[in-house]
Amino acid sequence: MDTIRRFQLPFFFLLAFRFQLVPSASQAQTTPDNTEESLKLTVQIRPRAEYRNGLFTPILDKQTAAGFVVQRSRLGIHYTKENKLTVGLEVQMLGTWGNDPQVQGNSSNINLFQAWVQFPILPHLDIKIGRQILSYDDERILGELDWNNAGRKHDAALFRFKKEKFSADFAAAYNQNSERVTNDFYNDTNSQPYKTMELLWLNYQPIKPLSVSLLAINIARQNSLDSQMSYLQTIGFNAGFKQKKLSLNLSSYYQTGQNKTPNAPNTQAWMASIYANYDFSNKFSIGLGSDYLSGQDMGSIPNKNTVFVPLYGTQHKFYGSMDYFYAGSAHQNVGLWDNYFSARYKPVKNFSTQLTWHHFQAASKVLDYSAQAANPQLGDELDLSLQYQLENGIKLSGGYSQFFASESIKYVKNTPKTSTLNAVQNWVWLSLNFNPEIFLFTR
Repeated sequence: MDTIRRFQLPFFFLLAFRFQLVPSASQAQTTPDNTEESLKLTVQIRPRAEYRNGLFTPILDKQTAAGFVVQRSRLGIHYTKENKLTVGLEVQMLGTWGNDPQVQGNSSNINLFQAWVQFPILPHLDIKIGRQILSYDDERILGELDWNNAGRKHDAALFRFKKEKFSADFAAAYNQNSERVTNDFYNDTNSQPYKTMELLWLNYQPIKPLSVSLLAINIARQNSLDSQMSYLQTIGFNAGFKQKKLSLNLSSYYQTGQNKTPNAPNTQAWMASIYANYDFSNKFSIGLGSDYLSGQDMGSIPNKNTVFVPLYGTQHKFYGSMDYFYAGSAHQNVGLWDNYFSARYKPVKNFSTQLTWHHFQAASKVLDYSAQAANPQLGDELDLSLQYQLENGIKLSGGYSQFFASESIKYVKNTPKTSTLNAVQNWVWLSLNFNPEIFLFTR
């Protein structure tokens, strides 16, 4: 495989310097204590095998399942000097095993994932500018989307203030398709999904177990018909509490403004979530949660838009691993009420497993093929995941998911009336994540 050959050299380089490896994360910026200057190399090679038999949307009877191996390969360099200057550069190659010929003719699947510089401009205030990840709180609204092979990045300037118990971030982005002499229209079809974006995040920790955040985002998009701008605002909070064995999380967001469709009605949409987790021991814990995202009745012509859009969050984390809602195909904008229960077991230090049950219900009216009101129950999903830490920087993970479809899932997924769903809707995956750091020098 060409993808593998391109990374043979870094791979054997890592083996040769194995004694320098430490665990890594995609945004890792850690350096050894008391270090004035350091340069490190980050590597990620993450192949993932998948069997898809009803992922994103129900598979129909007589349709065949899909199987493949996809791989993300990343190579990054991070430089830090006296905690006053940090530079990050990361490239990635995405591909499916077998897609490229043995003798590759082009490298169009290689792109720049991150390229940023961060430095202080005032006491307690830094600026981070360039291509970067924007991830906040539990990633419901803004997240890294690490499950997706490509991940999610933004081209932005980020101002970061931190003093004692208070933190504040302000980010701004202005996008264009190319260097131009005339015409200011921005086509977001295959580019960043907005022309401009402003973000404000405030976080306060009055006491150690409690953290409260406020997030406000303004998104501007441009209409292709008349180049008019439309603005969508999202504002809300996230509160987390952890005391000994009990963890609680509560969040809620409200959206107002307009989407970029001409003469679109004003938006008045909202979402709320609550989650509680209890650790019975250091090996076993259970969690219980509920998420509600407002939607719109099927077949209605409303004078306001009540469909909440969770923007650029990591929805795979929340609404079922099979991505039937928000992360995959559309579901007729009927919103979602997701009630779920999870149990996590960690028998030994380097192995853990989690089982989660979701019950999905539409938040608005569902219509059947005859335009009559249908049952709002959309189905249930069972998600099993396992993780095994082989050694520092190497992790094996896998999972099995099954969706138990109701009749109404056919209506919201635009399944043809004459079609029959496959008796089993499931998904299986197995992934190896090789993700070390190599300190080239520290001093």
